[in-house]
Amino acid sequence: MRTTLIACFVGLLTAFPLSAQPLADTLITWRGYARTAEARVHLYPGPPDEETRTRTILVRELAANRGPSTLSDVRYLAEHVGRQFGIDPAQATWVFHWGAFSFDGATPGSDKEVFLRATFRRTSTNRLSTPYWKVIDRNTVRELTDRRFR
Repeated sequence: MRTTLIACFVGLLTAFPLSAQPLADTLITWRGYARTAEARVHLYPGPPDEETRTRTILVRELAANRGPSTLSDVRYLAEHVGRQFGIDPAQATWVFHWGAFSFDGATPGSDKEVFLRATFRRTSTNRLSTPYWKVIDRNTVRELTDRRFR
């Protein structure tokens, strides 16, 4: 009986909490021209039906960031994050997210937020191209993260 209960408990732990988590959640810092910048980065698997973009990387602009914005250094940031996680930035979908956490003095829990999807390609010289941008909504972000984004 005890072995069965433990097996059920372990099964529940592995079935629910892990499936709803990003693969990584970390604070990334980089040096801008004048100051050190920081952003919160979440790494998710891509949607199961996506063949060319196997990861979704969500980058949150933080109010505490005193350096350049994530958009100002987007190509550098993508290469930096890609190196850290061993991912080619051109093979990932990037989502840049602003919410109450992005502004000093903002009301916590505010439902105002903006998501920008960015995709890159490699140029003939193997550099990252300027990103292709698209405004998306929360439901699209959930789809891009295989329903793990909360």
